[in-house]
Amino acid sequence: MRGSNILNKSRNNFIKARKVLPDGGSRSTIGLSPHSIYIESAKGKYLRDIDGNSYFDLNNNYTALIHGHSHPEITKVAIEQIKTGTGFSFGSKAESSFAKLLCDRNKNFQKIRFMNSGTEAVMNAIKVARAYTGKPKIIKCENSYHGSYDFAEVSLDGKNDPHSSEPISTAYSHGTPRGVLENVIVIPFNDAELASKIIEKNADQVAAILFDPFGQKYGRSVPSDAFIGALKKACIDFNILFIADEVISFRAGFSGCQKERGIEADLTAMGKIIGGGFPIGAVAGHEKVMDMFSASSGRAKVPHGGTFNANPVSMVAGMKAMEMLKKSNFKKLNFIGEKFREGINEVCELANIEGYAEGQFSIFGIKVFDKKLTDNTERGMTYKSKGLHRYMLEHGYWLTPGLTGVCSTVMDQSDIDPFCETLLSGIKDLLG
Repeated sequence: MRGSNILNKSRNNFIKARKVLPDGGSRSTIGLSPHSIYIESAKGKYLRDIDGNSYFDLNNNYTALIHGHSHPEITKVAIEQIKTGTGFSFGSKAESSFAKLLCDRNKNFQKIRFMNSGTEAVMNAIKVARAYTGKPKIIKCENSYHGSYDFAEVSLDGKNDPHSSEPISTAYSHGTPRGVLENVIVIPFNDAELASKIIEKNADQVAAILFDPFGQKYGRSVPSDAFIGALKKACIDFNILFIADEVISFRAGFSGCQKERGIEADLTAMGKIIGGGFPIGAVAGHEKVMDMFSASSGRAKVPHGGTFNANPVSMVAGMKAMEMLKKSNFKKLNFIGEKFREGINEVCELANIEGYAEGQFSIFGIKVFDKKLTDNTERGMTYKSKGLHRYMLEHGYWLTPGLTGVCSTVMDQSDIDPFCETLLSGIKDLLG
């Protein structure tokens, strides 16, 4: 079994790491109980930890690595760029070339601005929307993840007001100022009627609706056509900007998920796959809105700097990664995702359990209800890694602790049956 070696080296490294790093690392989303796992190398579909265990990577750095690890074509251009410089207080040809490639993919992308993460992209899209409209508030869906900007993470683990049918704005991080909560209006996900009423009631103060076209939980909770239609109508009726958070969902197709769902976004936040495995974020949108960044006619309404914005390594790696994504590649990726979902549903039937596949495009999820099979870790806590997640990990498969899987272009149909066989064995073993 590929993940069966005892994790002594990871455990020892975790003990040392905790002395200098909170919880032994720098990402809340990678903490595991009883200790984190530390990776030594990664190539293609596989990870190798410092204890020598090999894992088939179905996490792909939380959807970012659409071409898997250390792809030779991306590695080549990145190394060539590193040899000639990694960052300057100047522009580069790579930046404008990459900007054109992305703008050519979606008619809603007339101009683009680069930064270093999806969180930064969402943050700057919100700031641009406020500057353009002169209005202070944003609207977002309850329990929707949009990065770690304090406005964007409001009601990430939303709690309902027992005295109202409407969701309330709640802090996710301790110390969030009351002013933040007062400037974020929360709507229920996939409730078109109630969402429309809340938007109309607050429309005169709203700069933008922030929405992930994938929906929620990496696209495992899919937004209905009626819900998307209600948001689009509200934006038109009340002159509200539509911000599409495509940090994750841009992997849905050649022009992103907004094209697939018929969304005409005023601003789009991107990250993850467009970096080719390197840090990146971007905001794209209509020229008149994007000109909030411009200082060509005086002081910019949204001044925006960043030491590593559009650094040439991320630019060349990202451009190569996106050049490698033709329409046929997306078609194949999404087909593999569909086949994984079909296989998971068949496993649930064979195991005679209450469960089914979730997801869309190139992402799948395993929804099970028996507590022996689930992790059930509350958001923001160290993942327990129990049930199927631990079993699959010990048998060589790395998914998110919530049992989400992410396809990459280096996978093919031959990868599906072994995964499903391991999954079936895990269910039988855990349920006795």
